[in-house]
Amino acid sequence: MQELSEIEAAVLSCILIKPELMDKLIVGKEYFEDKKNQKVYEILKKQYDEYKTISVTGIGDNYGSLFQNSKELENFITYLTYLLDSNCMPSQFDYYQETLIKKHCNNKILLEIMKFQNRQIEQEELLESIHKIEREIIPSTEIKLSEKEIYDLISSQNELLTFRFARLTKYANIQKHDLPIIAARPGIGKSGFAANLIEDLSDRYNCILFNLEMTAKQVYRRLVAINSSVPMSFHNKPETVYQKEKILNGCKNIARKKIKVITGNQTLRTIRNRIIKESLKEHTIAFIDYIGLVSDTVKNRSPYERVTEMVKELRQISLDYDCTIFIIAQINRNSEREKDKRPKISDLKESGELEQAGTTVLMLHNEDYYRGAIKSKEDIEIIIGKNRNGEKGYINFLYDQNTQRFEEKRSY
Repeated sequence: MQELSEIEAAVLSCILIKPELMDKLIVGKEYFEDKKNQKVYEILKKQYDEYKTISVTGIGDNYGSLFQNSKELENFITYLTYLLDSNCMPSQFDYYQETLIKKHCNNKILLEIMKFQNRQIEQEELLESIHKIEREIIPSTEIKLSEKEIYDLISSQNELLTFRFARLTKYANIQKHDLPIIAARPGIGKSGFAANLIEDLSDRYNCILFNLEMTAKQVYRRLVAINSSVPMSFHNKPETVYQKEKILNGCKNIARKKIKVITGNQTLRTIRNRIIKESLKEHTIAFIDYIGLVSDTVKNRSPYERVTEMVKELRQISLDYDCTIFIIAQINRNSEREKDKRPKISDLKESGELEQAGTTVLMLHNEDYYRGAIKSKEDIEIIIGKNRNGEKGYINFLYDQNTQRFEEKRSY
């Protein structure tokens, strides 16, 4: 069980991240034993009551007079920043709040028991006090919606992510806060396809790529090749001045886009912290390439258990914070033993919770791969094997491995 100070901080952190949770707050200042947390509670509640929002930057301007000096204010803002960077989940706000109430009441009961042991009160007074304290433990508040609120809720749509691929946009219908899965066997082009989505989406959204198997140089070569349409083999030695200009222009375009590339070893904790930090500023789209390479901090767990925990937590993050998370994954080779070698959604079953948690599952298939045919541009089927928001089926693409660029080929 978490310490009381941790639970206090968790409640305040959730409110900072999602100010509208203040409307669900049922604990008072007296439930916070830490003096610092009491002050945070008072000021956040005051700010929300007056402005119906919470802004860390606005505290110094509007409530500076509540602090003895500038140093105290500075320390207060630093503590709020620490709370914002914590790993608390707003979806667990009710749990944090109930836990705080229970701990607070348990502490009060212990004090009454100590009074009884010290003969400060009689047994009947002790029992009466305990019953009174226990009545303070109340369940989470329930939300009662009006007819209009229910209609507005069910008729509203999440914002659609639009790609330069018109059919993918239409039929996959990937929306903000989704957890799409991009899956394929090694060498089919799943990382290249993810890079195409990043290159496209980063004009409009803050994008982070966690690439656990390439260097930054390899990642940026792909992005520049996609943007410039100049094969990666010419990046070191362009053959013409025009070609060099296209490469330089591609570098300029990629630099202007909202792309952050993070390479090297990562744990779920480091990935989680970075996504949360970025999503507090604006809607963030994260790509994890690939989930099987994320380091485990728990010893002796099977790959299935490890991936299951990671995917469940990533799904929760996508729901709790302003982010969409694409997971790139490898799938098993079961289909390769069959006549139809297209990957199936069942091929993900050995990969933890991917099949269940993923809102959309996009699987890449290259029939020529099994025929041994070598082409300058590969015919790639992107199979929509699961789609919580729309239709299932497939879309045909052309994949130029030299430039890493994908293009839609034919109708759906």
